[in-house]
Amino acid sequence: MLCGKSDKRMPAGLQVVLALLAVISFTSCTVDSPSQDVQNLSAFSKMYGYVRFFHPSDEASTIDWDRFAVYGATQVKDAASKHELQTSLEQLFGPLAPTVQVFPTGEPPVPAKEPDDTADLQVIAWQHFGFGLSNRGSIYQSKRTGRVNQTTPPAGAGIVTQSIAADAYRGRRIKLSSSVRAEVAGLGNQGQMWLRVDRPSGQGGFSNSMSDRPIYSREWQRYEIEGEVAEDATRISFGCLLSGQGRLWIDDFELVAAVDDDGWQAIAITNPGFEDGELGETPPGWSAVSRGYRYELTDVGPRSGQLSVLIEDVPVILTDDLFEVHPTVGEVIEREIGAGLSARIPLALYGDESTTYPRGDEAALNELRGGVQSVAINSLSADDVSVRLADVVIAWNVLQHFYPYFDVVNADWDAQLTRSLEEALNDETGNDFLYTLREMVANLKDGHGIVYHPDFQRKSRLPLLFEWVEGQVVVTASGDPLIERGDIIERIDGVTAEEAVIEAERYISGSPQWKRWRAMKSFGAGDTDSLVELVIRRGGETSDVIIRRPMAVHVPVEPRPGAIEELEEGVYYVNLNDAGMADIDEKMDKIAAARGVIFDLRGYPNSNHGVITHLLDGPDTSQTWMRVPKIIYPDHVEPSGYNEVGWGMQPLEPHIEADVVFITDGRAISYAESVMGFIEGYRLAEIVGQPTAGTNGNVNPMVLPGGFRMSWTGMKVVKHDGSQHHLIGIQPTVPVERTIQGVREGRDEFLEKALEVVKRGQG
Repeated sequence: MLCGKSDKRMPAGLQVVLALLAVISFTSCTVDSPSQDVQNLSAFSKMYGYVRFFHPSDEASTIDWDRFAVYGATQVKDAASKHELQTSLEQLFGPLAPTVQVFPTGEPPVPAKEPDDTADLQVIAWQHFGFGLSNRGSIYQSKRTGRVNQTTPPAGAGIVTQSIAADAYRGRRIKLSSSVRAEVAGLGNQGQMWLRVDRPSGQGGFSNSMSDRPIYSREWQRYEIEGEVAEDATRISFGCLLSGQGRLWIDDFELVAAVDDDGWQAIAITNPGFEDGELGETPPGWSAVSRGYRYELTDVGPRSGQLSVLIEDVPVILTDDLFEVHPTVGEVIEREIGAGLSARIPLALYGDESTTYPRGDEAALNELRGGVQSVAINSLSADDVSVRLADVVIAWNVLQHFYPYFDVVNADWDAQLTRSLEEALNDETGNDFLYTLREMVANLKDGHGIVYHPDFQRKSRLPLLFEWVEGQVVVTASGDPLIERGDIIERIDGVTAEEAVIEAERYISGSPQWKRWRAMKSFGAGDTDSLVELVIRRGGETSDVIIRRPMAVHVPVEPRPGAIEELEEGVYYVNLNDAGMADIDEKMDKIAAARGVIFDLRGYPNSNHGVITHLLDGPDTSQTWMRVPKIIYPDHVEPSGYNEVGWGMQPLEPHIEADVVFITDGRAISYAESVMGFIEGYRLAEIVGQPTAGTNGNVNPMVLPGGFRMSWTGMKVVKHDGSQHHLIGIQPTVPVERTIQGVREGRDEFLEKALEVVKRGQG
């Protein structure tokens, strides 16, 4: 085992033991200098972030930065000395940034000369409203002053979709097919067909969006997705989508269901060949409303018949500066980048309508472009070390400069760069590297921090629901006849359950309460149709159980009352995970007239935050709890201000006068915490349960070379009184812990406590 590194494929328990031995027996490893290749790559990484995100030259805006990361890593890795590294960095960055200087630390050169006559020139500098340069558009924007910027669509994907009732096809296999062709280029831009089976209460059903085999072909091709309809399925939804930028043509949808003699029965869908409707209009029978995209029937080259449907992105053009403040000409940063080198990076340049000054070497720039464009980025996988290194370079820099919570997470991010580069060099497969990226993101403690790759996902969960109760992994609902509710899992595949949980949490980002919930959700997951060995304790006896991870996983749910139910006379229960706002509004008069109301938010709201308006006594005056940073300087220094907003909610009639209780716990994250923030901030109700996840704010997703998807929190959210929310969450006023005995008896101890509190309030 390498110093500080475990084999991600070895059993979890052995990883824990070896990690402890490494700390105890080999502490000298932690002070060893990084190898020369890691120092080279670290220096390149820091230069990459400074030049890409903060140096505003026009030359730098013409390069494909994802390809550049792959290309540049290969160019610098094997430099044998500080002098060779300096030369490599100058050859890479000089054509892109003529005024950037790399030099031996302590030997600064004469600063680059500015233009003599600046009377008719304007200041060109970067402004970042959050971080808006990822391939998936969002509320976040990045732009240079004095330049027009074309951004990707805010929705991130243009979707045409249709759905049908699932009742007639329960328990059967179905197959979706369609003809598709695409005109796309660039990382993350692709076509996909998708098929999803919905089940009650948000339970997971079959879902496939071809993320592991995206559509790039310019020629018409036929694509298929086959899956199983669950016995309790409610809807079957399907369609096609354009992810990112480009154009996608779709024709000839077909949906069929399996019959007993191995044949297929056609399922009726609306307008499957897009022959109904008017040229240039949205296809009838299909939903197509994603913002930032155009949907139209076209007669240009259909696969069959007269028409097909075209999805095309509509870029957003930004001309105005994002905000007033920006660096001025003469402002530079000077940083040590490692390996004995430093760099000086101007943050603002003079420019006219055609170029920034001074101009670079056109021949050198063209030569660099040729090398960068030779990188076949869409066909490279993370089995290629250059892709792994590029992903570390890109991901580390985005988080280094734009993650808004460095002030509270206490992360040694420079040391993390070294560790991640070392692991990327030594990982043997893309699956190994997935865990390198996850471990990196985990160290930022961001509940939205997720790294995903469709080729390396564990395919199946167990048909069991787990929870951490009284310091043990406990089954809280079972879909397997060998295992009962209340069984304690002592060992799984040869290691203790606690060791397995600790190892899982190593790769989960967020607060302790969120990490634990995520670890419980994925506990026992593995390859489809594989076996898992469990040691369970029931009462005073233990037994060995072997169960299979099925292809169609029906993970059970714990019983709760109906979405809206009168538990006893005058006491209403509203499950905010299930009840839509229209359902709540329909019964609002009865809810408002009740003597007690319990809102259950152990999960995620169903677009029903409007309940807050019936609890407020006056207008919502808290308008600064969501804060998008205005960033003009690197290295997560304090932003140059924030755009501060709230929800601006107004009280509505009927007002709920009853004693109100909200139930919540650590799985309530993001939007759920926005709702709970009002309950805590305005003291609208008692809060029964456990702290929420402690992560809020719009997610910022991005695509990395090799097909990895990474998301993180792009804005800062605080409590309504301005205090820290991140990692803390909404705290209960009445804490509750589950008991193993309560689980065995099928009791909902949170709901029992909520009822007790309501009755106590009435008393």
